Formats: sequence, structure tokens, C-alpha cells
Amino acid sequence: MAKKADKKQQSDDDDAGGKDKPLVSISQHPRAKAGIRRARTRAAFIAFIAVFALNVMGDQALFDAVWRALVAGIVVNVVVWRCAIIVWRHIILHELEQVAEHREEQQRLQRERMEKLASEQAEERAAS
Repeated sequence: MAKKADKKQQSDDDDAGGKDKPLVSISQHPRAKAGIRRARTRAAFIAFIAVFALNVMGDQALFDAVWRALVAGIVVNVVVWRCAIIVWRHIILHELEQVAEHREEQQRLQRERMEKLASEQAEERAAS
């Protein structure tokens, strides 16, 4: 019992200390959720149809054809799910980098405007 409490306390300390939680997750990203779901569904459906058609054309029993098609659909669903997660991670990271670059550019432009305004005001004061 004490070991469980120590582990829980240690994990709580890890969560509170130096580790930053991700700001954006795939599950919170609406386009990523929809894209992953769409990719999984389409790939599994296409695999099911292809395996079923090939088995029926290959003179397999209907039960065997459906069984093999279902297994192929499930396997393809899991594989495409993992691949889609990897792809969407890269997309989200790239979007975050673009937002950060845009924000830095806007801050730089604002700083330049403020410096220009300050120099113009200094010139007006010096002239008067």
C-alpha cells in the first residue's frame, strides 16, 4: 500500500514539476479528429470491399470471404489510425510553428511602428 502511495506522489510531483503539458492535443483539434476518423473509415471500408471482392472472385465460401474481409478491415483500420495520428501530429506542429512565426512578425512590426513613432515625436520636440 505504501508503495502505491509513493508512486502516486512521485507521479504527482513529476506532473507538477518541470514537465510542460502539451498546449494542443490531437483529441482537441477538430480537423485532426475528423481527418483521422475519415481516414480510418475510408481505408477500412476500401480494404473490406477489396478483400471481399477478391475472395468472392476466387471462389471462396461466402462465410470465409466475409470473415477475411472483416479481419482485413480491422487490421487496416488500426494501421491507418496510427499513421493518421503521426501525420496529424506533424501537421499540428507545423501549424503551431506558423502561428508562432506570425506572432513574432506582428510583434516585430508593432515594435518598429512604436520606435518610428517615438523617433518622430522626439524630432518634433527637438524642432519646437
